[in-house]
Amino acid sequence: RAHLASRLKKGKDHCGPFLAEQILGDSRPYTPHAEGTLEDSARVEKIGDDYAVTYNTVYAAYQWYGCWPDGSHVIVNHNRDINAQATTQWIEAAKKQYGKDWNIVAQREFVKGADS
Repeated sequence: RAHLASRLKKGKDHCGPFLAEQILGDSRPYTPHAEGTLEDSARVEKIGDDYAVTYNTVYAAYQWYGCWPDGSHVIVNHNRDINAQATTQWIEAAKKQYGKDWNIVAQREFVKGADS
């Protein structure tokens, strides 16, 4: 059991950053280009035992939800003149197109990590 638990942890630890990087890259075409800094602030970050794509700007949540927390100031076009595919919740938009690929990446990297 200890051997299995060790292999599972190694697989998870190995696959996390690979999957997060793939998600970040595939999401870029859908990311709003608000003054160029939202996309520039994106990074893969280890949070606890997991990895996440984070955006370190004061307005990332505003761009993600498409309005202020009170529902006002609704975003109309997400600078689509700069990026025609830009949308709210851009990672979810990318997931619709690349979700199956992400599963393949996760499985492949998990096995590599577990077998190392």
